[in-house]
Amino acid sequence: MLRHTKMMAIGCPICNSPYRALSKHLLRNHNVRNLVERRILLLLAKGRINIRLHPCIIAGCEYNGTRLDRHLYRNHVELSRQELHVVLTKLKMKVATKKLRELSLTNPRVAMITSWDVDTVGDDVLAQPPPLSPVITCDNPDCKEWRMDANIMKAQRDIYAAEVKSLRCMLQQRIQRNRKRMNQRAEDQERVFLRKRSRTESTPKRLSKSKGPSCRKSPIASHTPVSSSSEPASIDTEASSSSPPIHSPWFSGRGRGNRMRDITFPRIMEKYLQGYRDHYEGIDPTVRLQENAVSKISRVKSFLSFMAHGFNRLSDWLFLRDLKRIRGWSRSLIKSSLQVTTSDFYIKNISHFLKYMNETPCKGSRLNQNDMILITREVSAILKSMRKKVFIHQMQVKRDKMEGLPSHKDIMACLTAAKTRIPQLLDVMTSNPTHATRSLLYGYMTLNWSCIYGHRPGVYSNMTNTEVLKAEITGTAFGHLIHVSNHKTANTFGEAQMYLTIEEFGWKSRGR
Repeated sequence: MLRHTKMMAIGCPICNSPYRALSKHLLRNHNVRNLVERRILLLLAKGRINIRLHPCIIAGCEYNGTRLDRHLYRNHVELSRQELHVVLTKLKMKVATKKLRELSLTNPRVAMITSWDVDTVGDDVLAQPPPLSPVITCDNPDCKEWRMDANIMKAQRDIYAAEVKSLRCMLQQRIQRNRKRMNQRAEDQERVFLRKRSRTESTPKRLSKSKGPSCRKSPIASHTPVSSSSEPASIDTEASSSSPPIHSPWFSGRGRGNRMRDITFPRIMEKYLQGYRDHYEGIDPTVRLQENAVSKISRVKSFLSFMAHGFNRLSDWLFLRDLKRIRGWSRSLIKSSLQVTTSDFYIKNISHFLKYMNETPCKGSRLNQNDMILITREVSAILKSMRKKVFIHQMQVKRDKMEGLPSHKDIMACLTAAKTRIPQLLDVMTSNPTHATRSLLYGYMTLNWSCIYGHRPGVYSNMTNTEVLKAEITGTAFGHLIHVSNHKTANTFGEAQMYLTIEEFGWKSRGR
């Protein structure tokens, strides 16, 4: 049975329009009849321009060898994948333009269509500065002054280039040391974990049936070391709480320093995770939602790296079929330093990702519908078993918060102090406005509102002038109702409301 494969559309380098038969498009639409010219354009469109012999264009780098492609990936570790893609694109464009320029200088028999100038392509901060013009002896005073300025600029350029080169070398060395330290730490924790395993444990079952044929090393192999034995290292789901979980290194650091952001997977998996992130952000993401999406993807990657430990092929997603390993990951979360509500939140993130994966299968995945049912059912059962602990923890936190609430006497004292101090501070702001007085005024105003309504500070900080002006227009003789739409719980409870009396709204009008 013949299998028909769809040809991918390639962008035309002249008009930037996607075409599947690009050679015919160049011939018919752009009248490119020169075969050599057409071949260069096709190689440029497909990204197959040979750049190996081109010197490196990174500022401060003097590489001029025969494998520029390897040099960029191995030596310039300080550049991200997006930056490397930009550099490679500019290099290919520069080499292709140079070839077209050289072809036009030979005066070919078949006329050329493209007329790009090689000197105007790829000049940016990454490129090396162009050499100065040769010195021309001239007795004109202006020429002498220009030559002196040129020599001074050349000396400054050399000093800056040497400084950039030294700083780049220091950055590369630091990145390499951090990677070695991270790999060594993961290997040490893996070694300690395997040493503390119980000797009476039965021999683990082989997972070779779910691994599939072996292939090249996975990109995450540097972060999750594979056992040197012939069988893949198994996850001890029944280990004691003293044994560190394999994924624990990924939970070190806080915020942007969290190491979960450093986990990488094959290109097809990264593309699928990016699609999941776009689905989570929606059509109009806020800054807070984008930050939450990054954190959610990091947790999903941590789960996948735990599940993929010991597997060489990851693009088929068959490593998710190990239900015992899913229980081990959940158990390691509960036994870690995380609160039970945080562990429950992490598992809910994984449940949402598995639901998305069930409805939108990844290209190349060999998981069938029965496998996805078993996996999602196992995660749902884990969440159900955690309900009791989560509910008890929430009730305990609620009791602690209730005990820490201020008394009725303290609230009345705060309201009395706010009504006394706010008019005084407004008078001070009128005569001698200072930053300290303004901060104190805002503090008393938010204290007054919090004692009455109990809103979060984000409600007051996100209040806009438009909302206040609208409340001023729609107000009555008794007071004004302000609706704040941008706050933390707007998706669940809608707009936050504050009803200010005529006196209180007058304070806000004077404080604007």
